[in-house]
Amino acid sequence: MLRQVSPESEHIYDFILSLYKASGGDWKALAKKAGVDEEGLTAFLHYAAQFLGNSGNYKSFGDSKFIPRCDESVFSALASTSPEAEKHYKATNGAIFATDKPGLLHLGFTDDGHMTTYYPDSPDITKDEISAVNKWMQDKGLLPENTRLRKTADGVYELLIASAKTAVPENGGDIGKETEFVVSEGVLAGKTIKLVYGDYSKEMEAITSYIRKAADNAENETQKKMHLAYAKSFEEGSLLAFKDSQRHWIRDQGPMVECNIGFIETYRDPAGVRGEWEGFAAGKLSSSRCWHSTNWITVVNRKLHYQPKSNITAQTSSNTHKCVIIQSREPVPLEN
Repeated sequence: MLRQVSPESEHIYDFILSLYKASGGDWKALAKKAGVDEEGLTAFLHYAAQFLGNSGNYKSFGDSKFIPRCDESVFSALASTSPEAEKHYKATNGAIFATDKPGLLHLGFTDDGHMTTYYPDSPDITKDEISAVNKWMQDKGLLPENTRLRKTADGVYELLIASAKTAVPENGGDIGKETEFVVSEGVLAGKTIKLVYGDYSKEMEAITSYIRKAADNAENETQKKMHLAYAKSFEEGSLLAFKDSQRHWIRDQGPMVECNIGFIETYRDPAGVRGEWEGFAAGKLSSSRCWHSTNWITVVNRKLHYQPKSNITAQTSSNTHKCVIIQSREPVPLEN
């Protein structure tokens, strides 16, 4: 997901985690070692929280870049406390603080000067070209959610398909075994569109392996079919298989553990068709577990030095098996 936001996002994430490991959780000691004052440390921690909450250095809703409220020297000093952190910080190439190109402060189309990673290595690709490729895909019945689009120097449009396999599957992909097509009409008439399998191949291979293990431990046959459909989708780059997984997901009523995973939401693609990788897992809570969750939240509130104005209560529903934790929105500081 991080690399679908900006080229620097993965390095920023690794930078933050490397500093956390180096600090051992004692941020004040790390700041002292780096020669960073409390104001600088607070600015870094605010940025880290914002980054982790948005899964990147652009807002998840609003698509605008956020910049630390401190001088770049603060980050550089913190990075110097850990070789691993310094390596990742240098790999960002100054992008954390960069504001010299106003267009890159927003996610959007490259021909508007904006940032996007859905059209890699394609600085001159236009909205019209992207729309034409999308229409071609629609006419062919090739779904776009797990793809990126790259325009090569010689004018070939490569559709990068996320899959563990790095070549078209033996039995063919979602539109057969052919991978190169010459467009016959429209803006791209005479141009070649090429299907390139194996985008994110390393990650998709690992995900496929674990999804198969999930299938081996499924609670029922429906769940097993769902996980196997996921595995086929991620291994072969098939979105038809992914649609099958969603059919099984819908049929799996009231599971103890529910999950969904894949290229789903299309908000961050400026064209609004290519999906962002995401996943979730949710467990069903019994009434007793709901009570323990309520008690746990009370403990956390006290550790954070505040308490709700009214008592925390828990409500359970026998129909939905959901646990709803209710508390006042306005915290009252506790005395130290």
